[in-house]
Amino acid sequence: MKKFLLIAAMAALALGASADGYKIEKVWELQNPKAIIGLDRLEIRQGFGMDGKFYVNSKKNTNDTVDGVVTYWEPTIYEIDENGLTGKTFPGGNNCGLTRDDAGNLIVSLSQFPTATWAGGLRVIDPATGNYVDHSIPPGAAIIGRCDFLGFAKGNMMEDGEIWLTGGTQGTQFSHIAISGGEASEEDSYYMVGSGVTASTSTVINPYTDLNGDDVLLYVTRNDNPKKLTYADDQYTTSTIALPAGKSNTNGMFPFVWDGKELLIYSILNDANAHYMDGFAIAEAGAEAPIVSVPCTTATTNGFQGNWLNAEVDANGVTIYQYFPGNDAGHFTVWRLTKDEPVIPNVYMLGGNVDTWAPNEGTQMAYDEENKIYTLNFTFDGRYAGYNYFGFTNELAENNDQGGWDYIAPFRFGAVSEGDFDVTEEQLNKDLSLTYENGQAFKIPGGEYNMKLNLENMTLYIEKVGPEVLRGDANEDHEVNISDAILMISAILNSDFSGINFANSDVNDDNEINITDAIKLINYVLNESWGE
Repeated sequence: MKKFLLIAAMAALALGASADGYKIEKVWELQNPKAIIGLDRLEIRQGFGMDGKFYVNSKKNTNDTVDGVVTYWEPTIYEIDENGLTGKTFPGGNNCGLTRDDAGNLIVSLSQFPTATWAGGLRVIDPATGNYVDHSIPPGAAIIGRCDFLGFAKGNMMEDGEIWLTGGTQGTQFSHIAISGGEASEEDSYYMVGSGVTASTSTVINPYTDLNGDDVLLYVTRNDNPKKLTYADDQYTTSTIALPAGKSNTNGMFPFVWDGKELLIYSILNDANAHYMDGFAIAEAGAEAPIVSVPCTTATTNGFQGNWLNAEVDANGVTIYQYFPGNDAGHFTVWRLTKDEPVIPNVYMLGGNVDTWAPNEGTQMAYDEENKIYTLNFTFDGRYAGYNYFGFTNELAENNDQGGWDYIAPFRFGAVSEGDFDVTEEQLNKDLSLTYENGQAFKIPGGEYNMKLNLENMTLYIEKVGPEVLRGDANEDHEVNISDAILMISAILNSDFSGINFANSDVNDDNEINITDAIKLINYVLNESWGE
């Protein structure tokens, strides 16, 4: 007999996994950015990951005295992989903001920190070659107000791309900056308005394509609820995003579509409801719970109020990059989000054209993956005075014994009924409820039926597609008695079967009608049992 093992089910609920099969695992981590980069005065407030590497901008550009030595800190972008510094650096910016575009170019703010505008413009860098181009902000889209961070950009900012910027005093306004033909386009750069939004010095705006295929914006201010901005009728409409697990007042949030879901990765509070920690969650807007969450691991908050997260989706899962600013408590971490292939349970029909149900015998239903249902075409022979009985199980035992019944007990299900459920004509072509809790047998008239079973909502749909079958009812009077036996013997003796129902008369299912069928029918009439 089969053994019922719980090991796999228990593993699915381990830390970093969910009951729906989602799991997140740490790929690699480097702690203490200060030690990695080797700077005593680390001013790296924003960073991101891409293609297995991290990029951070050290914005320090003033003379500082370290151990009595006056040092000039050149703004520099550093590239880090799992082994530490790769040795590649790029000319950085004087502000905190660092991001990328869809083409993989780095984008850094050139405005002096803390500036009142984006007056310094943006630098776009190709990390493969180190080549870069500086773009000024067109006057018609100039931002007023301190602006610390950058959202991600769309397209290729070296050639043709877009980025959205805002600042501390912009209110409901934000700027759309367009690059066309390798230059900032005054014609295509302009102010935009989003109802219900308020800019801050820490607001970032990320473009993305949502689950419906629409181009939208994610508007995130660290200490406010995020907003989804949808463009229609020459303006942006705003919807507030509700998130589970306690979003923190921390910079760092990223949208992506995966596994048929529109997901957001975002910073969460720790157990003491402290902000500026490194825990995060991944969830759908409005969901009751995240699909996965990673608890905070740092003991103290960081002074940069950031926990920067971004994701790369591929055919097998999602790579998540986390840059948590800080000195000793900071870290660069790569995570991998995957989902186990769903286990499609088998469904077997018990009973049917057998006299005695057995825990080790059943007719397996086919699984229709597109419609997520189980199907079976089956002809019941009506051997029980015109009826048959059936139920369902997800498992079969190895042997037909009492232990076999004990084994399949947790897997058996059937009709929601106090006794056998009569499938009458009124019950056909509609969803019938199923249950694992004391499920009862279905009683159905003989005939050919298509059955569709949905395990997700526990329903059974039965459609009659063939004539009624009543085993032994040779004369089709809906009874089985001696008159059927006489008619069958006459047909056999005269080799004329035109006056009898072949399906009902072939009682031994050998696709022939002969004397063995007549004998079997006579025994049934005398004993009220088919003797099988």
